[in-house]
Amino acid sequence: MKKKSYFTRTVKISSLILAVLLSLLFLQNYGLRRLDHNSLRLNGYYHEQPQSVDVVLLGASEIYTAFSSCRAYERFGFTSYPYATESITAAGTLTALKEIVRTQKPKLILIEPNAFLYGHAKNETHEGHVRKLIDNVPLNQNKIDFISQVISPEEQLEYYLPLIKYHGTWTEYFDSPEPARNLVTTIRQDLRGFCYLKGFRTTTDIFEPRQYFFNRRVAAEDHELALHPELEKKLTELLDYCKAQQLRVAFIRMPHLITSKTSDRVRRSNSAAKLVRSYGYDYLNLERQWRRIGIDLQKDFYNYDHLNIYGTVKMTDYIGKLICDKYGVGRSELTAEQKKNWDESARQFEKLTRYCDDLIQNKHKVVRVIEDVDTLQAIQEY
Repeated sequence: MKKKSYFTRTVKISSLILAVLLSLLFLQNYGLRRLDHNSLRLNGYYHEQPQSVDVVLLGASEIYTAFSSCRAYERFGFTSYPYATESITAAGTLTALKEIVRTQKPKLILIEPNAFLYGHAKNETHEGHVRKLIDNVPLNQNKIDFISQVISPEEQLEYYLPLIKYHGTWTEYFDSPEPARNLVTTIRQDLRGFCYLKGFRTTTDIFEPRQYFFNRRVAAEDHELALHPELEKKLTELLDYCKAQQLRVAFIRMPHLITSKTSDRVRRSNSAAKLVRSYGYDYLNLERQWRRIGIDLQKDFYNYDHLNIYGTVKMTDYIGKLICDKYGVGRSELTAEQKKNWDESARQFEKLTRYCDDLIQNKHKVVRVIEDVDTLQAIQEY
């Protein structure tokens, strides 16, 4: 009888411990963490099956707003994905590259260099920008290395256990519909097993600049401005890693509306190009190619730094052709299930394109930021 009683208590205690652990796991992954378009994008990346993504685009918001993997697949047949987070840091770029190498074997990696073109290194220690990447990287040696090298010892535990940092997040579910929407979308994405838009994000708007911009002068701007020493060091480390790993990479500078305040980035971009090319890698400065791409400076942006849906279509078609013609990336070999998922993503992007065009053309309608089509039922009508 005593043995039976002991066994019963053991089962109850074990069940309680298991329930607590499962609850903590749920809170860590869903309830008490920062869920936004960055987490949705990286969550979708890690759902992609190993060796199934032929092109990965690495960088910040210039990447996931200017290039649609769904349209590239529909037009050219290759699979791609943006491993990108808002205002990614230079140190984070190297960690992200290591994650790409760990999880996929892409035929080509395109790197947008914006993280290295700041005139300061403040972005490297900006907690929000750091967390937008590293909070969404699964626990592995790359994450451990980043935390140990970048985060101060007294703050490191919060990066391993984000629920310590975000323990008060549950109150946001009562204050705004967005956290709940992101939670529902994340759960649906996990159940579905892939991201509908493959990490793409856009805003249904046309930007009307109030400042004079200097894009017409960029092609003739050959002056160089030195990179910030810390960021130049990070870029050199990135290039050394690419060489050591024998990666097939190219750097690709996305177009921006250039003003007097941001013209120094053009000159730093020239310096970055010189360093990149000294390693034997291409530096494709699309800020100089906006006419060839067909970018309309008055209609194809939604702010100074990001293209809208019209610019995205043009940019995706241009880069997609470049990937095929210059780098020889052909149609991806997919399983029946993978093809079904990619075909569905292509259909969802087509609906999104029509939806965005409708809202932009009918200016009386509300401007929307769109990072998924899972909970936006209005898109399904298109």
